[in-house]
Amino acid sequence: MPQKPSRRDALEKIAAASALTLIAPGLLLSQNPNLRLTPEQIMGPFYPVLKPLDRDADLTVVKGKKGKAQGQVIQLMGRVLNAKGEPVKGARLELWQANTHGRYMHPADVNPAPLDPNFEGFSVQTTDAEGRYRFKTIRPGAYPINALNPGEKRPAHIHFDIIGANSRLVTQMYFPDDPLNENDPLFKELGDSKSAAIGKVLPPTKDVEPDSLIVMWDVVI
Repeated sequence: MPQKPSRRDALEKIAAASALTLIAPGLLLSQNPNLRLTPEQIMGPFYPVLKPLDRDADLTVVKGKKGKAQGQVIQLMGRVLNAKGEPVKGARLELWQANTHGRYMHPADVNPAPLDPNFEGFSVQTTDAEGRYRFKTIRPGAYPINALNPGEKRPAHIHFDIIGANSRLVTQMYFPDDPLNENDPLFKELGDSKSAAIGKVLPPTKDVEPDSLIVMWDVVI
C-alpha cells in the first residue's frame, strides 16, 4: 500500500514550486531580442560518480545535517529557451560544481583544498511551464588546472547538463567579474560566444539573504 506523503514532503514541494515564481519577468535575460545559442563545453572530469540523494534546489544545506555550506550564497535563476526565444517546458537541468575552496566532492579530485561537509555540489531541477529554473547555491572557488602548475587556475564556473524534448547541451556558466576568465583555456575557446556563457550578477532583492547575490543566466538550446 503506498505511503501517504508526509507534511514535510508536501511543504518541500510547495516551497520548490514557489521559488520559481520569485523570478520576476523584468529580470529575465530572455527579453533581449538578440538571442544566441548557449555554447557547448566539455563535461570535465568531475561529473559525479555517486550522485547525492539530496537533490532539491537548495545546495546550501544537506538534509540530515545542521550546518550550512561555506561561501558566498548565490540565487542562480533564469530560463531554458529554444532558438526562437520560446520557453522549453520540462527541461531537465543537472548542476555540479566545486565548493567555495575550489574542490569537488569527487574521488578523482586531488586538490588539497578542504571539502565542505555541508556542500555536496550537485542538484537536479526541471523547468516549469515558462521554462524557468532556480537554484540556491554558493559561488565556487578557483582551483589548480594540474598539480604540476598550481599557480594556473580555472576561474569560478558551474557545470550544466541540460536535456530538452529534442536536444541536449553540456556547458559551463562563468561569472563576469572573474579575472581568471581571459586566461582560461576553455573560456578562450568560446570566442565570440563568451557573453552567452556568462551569468549576469545582480544585487539581492528583499526576499533573499542580504549578503547573497542574484545570478541570472538564460540558456538557449
